[in-house]
Amino acid sequence: MPFGKKLTLDAFIIAIFLSALDLGIVAPSLTVIAADLQFPVRAVVWVIALHLAVFVLALPLMEAWGARAGIRNWFALSLLLFAGGSFAAGASDSWVTLIAGRVVQALGAGGIVPLLSVQIRRLTYLRKRSWRVFVHVVLAVLFIWVPMLSSGITWHFGWRWLFWINLPVAAVIYVLSFRFARGGGYRIPDYHTVGLFYFAGILLSAMVAVSQLDPRKGWGMITDPEFLPFAVLTVGLLIPMMMVERQAEHPFFQSELMTDLRLIGLNAAVALAGCTWVAVVLVPGWMADLFGQPRGTGGIYLSIVAGAAWLTLPFARWISARWGYQGGLALGFFFTAAAYFILALMEEPIALLAVLAILGGGLGFTLAAPVHELLFEVVPVRRVKNSLVALAMFRAAGAAFGLVVIGLSFFNPADSPAVNGLPMQWKQGFQTGMLTAAGAAVLGFVISLLLPLPKEVDENSEG
Repeated sequence: MPFGKKLTLDAFIIAIFLSALDLGIVAPSLTVIAADLQFPVRAVVWVIALHLAVFVLALPLMEAWGARAGIRNWFALSLLLFAGGSFAAGASDSWVTLIAGRVVQALGAGGIVPLLSVQIRRLTYLRKRSWRVFVHVVLAVLFIWVPMLSSGITWHFGWRWLFWINLPVAAVIYVLSFRFARGGGYRIPDYHTVGLFYFAGILLSAMVAVSQLDPRKGWGMITDPEFLPFAVLTVGLLIPMMMVERQAEHPFFQSELMTDLRLIGLNAAVALAGCTWVAVVLVPGWMADLFGQPRGTGGIYLSIVAGAAWLTLPFARWISARWGYQGGLALGFFFTAAAYFILALMEEPIALLAVLAILGGGLGFTLAAPVHELLFEVVPVRRVKNSLVALAMFRAAGAAFGLVVIGLSFFNPADSPAVNGLPMQWKQGFQTGMLTAAGAAVLGFVISLLLPLPKEVDENSEG
């Protein structure tokens, strides 16, 4: 693939990057937010989980609505929503207001990405190769530096400024938007958006259902009246979604999604990859405790993971070019599973720094695996774009749902004496959460081995 094409950025690559940035900003301070507002950890993980789900679900909706309403006016409105949501989240003193602010923030971010991605794409196409390299170096520095910056802000100014700092950022983006190239109108997407609302309902009801589970009840938790209605709603919404999509002239979710075993396996694999990716929110709190640091100061350990992931990307692409997406996914899940198992079971701080690098490498492989290769073989060309968007949504859905599942590790709300700076329940929760992420990676490894090889790789191996 030519160098320029490798460096081309589209909306969903930027969306993944912004999601990672948001995770890097908020994750180091989750324990601080939980302690300051007296939330249980299983509730505070919704600060990231719901934002991630709403953000990615909002992207196709905001793109469609923005194309109809006028992309520049919609961009200004989205910036206003982003800034307003950030202010509300930072000023919140309850779980409801914090979550509401994050939802509004995510909606705004979803409207910002389409125009921003077009401008970055124009820059990378029109400028020289050195400019493209410069853009990627800047993104890499942000990706690695942001978690450490987050810890610094939390330590010196408090966690609320992690959200309030978005206000001047939004103002700067608005001023720069006047320099964006005009022209080259935006085509109104032809896909049907009703199915997206059903998908959002399914994901949200599944997340709420899982959050109501109490592992202390054993298998009896499945029949708990707080869990059962949302579980039934999750399954029940599948039927109208399939009916609406089947009747639509331009459905968003293709019919093969529920019938083709290859696509079912692929979507399951990327959802599990999302789950293992978002589980890194456990790293800052756990590592800060092992090193005896105050809460909220573990951003540097997340930076190690981010740096290793970024440095792994070229090697991951090289492996995927020879072994296909299946090889990249399998290696990524293998290293990720090993790293999470070791992080949960070993408490030797210095040695675990190397394990963090292994974790970052595994995540780099799963993120860089060219899973679109299978889509090109299964889905008709005219439907590939929607299928790629749907695949990104499954990755985000897996991340959001997986984080709520991991939150079950902190099911015991009672206080207990601190152990090395953490309450006993938090310490056990971190370990159980990482073991859960390791289990998801093992399952992803098995599924990736069952996926079919791309035709080109298969032909090369036979030759």
